[in-house]
Amino acid sequence: MKRIVILTLIVIVGLGFTLVAAPKIDVDHPVYDFGEVLEGFPVTHTFVLSNLGDETLTISRVWASCGCTTTALAKTSLSPGESVDLDAILNTAGLSGDIRNKDIYIESNDPVNPTLTLRIIGSVEQGEKMQKYHIPAEDLNYWFYVLIDLQDQQDFAVGHLIGAINVPLSELEDWINPLPRETLIILYDQDGSLSDEAAQDLNGSGFPNAKSLFGGLNEWMRRLDDRFLLSATTE
Repeated sequence: MKRIVILTLIVIVGLGFTLVAAPKIDVDHPVYDFGEVLEGFPVTHTFVLSNLGDETLTISRVWASCGCTTTALAKTSLSPGESVDLDAILNTAGLSGDIRNKDIYIESNDPVNPTLTLRIIGSVEQGEKMQKYHIPAEDLNYWFYVLIDLQDQQDFAVGHLIGAINVPLSELEDWINPLPRETLIILYDQDGSLSDEAAQDLNGSGFPNAKSLFGGLNEWMRRLDDRFLLSATTE
């Protein structure tokens, strides 16, 4: 009889642990107050999502109310203790006054909180400073990328994409410190062989957004001809 009681207690305790074990979604700050901005200036903010539970957290969907957009998550499965950044952008064009209803929804397998709500609040003021031909600094920062041509100087002079800077592969290491680590960096050469190597090296050196233009200029010309291409005859 005593043995049966002990076995029963073990089963109950085991079931208790099974029921307690679960993912738990958390965010550093569920509400972001951007203060006051002029209409037309985008508001950007990074929410940090974490798994405080003891099972894998799976984020199945991220969606936002009108006016808000989010970038894709770097990963949608978080082990216990892991975190991931969620970049949010609020377009303030057409808005004015106090903003209190711009929400972002995170759906996950958290059994207690399956839909986490994040909120962006603040005040949008109308003014004459922003004109149709203006671009806010925040917009440029969001769209900004670095285009690097790895060809030697002679080949670069023959033809390169508009806006590219010429950094031969042998000199790329000298640019490690000046290059922005979180910005999109696009590398290319004639056929992609050099840029593939360079992108992998930069990825391993702390540049997660370094990319190689697939197929290089050859593939660009095959698909887009001379679009955005500067050559010795056009300069």
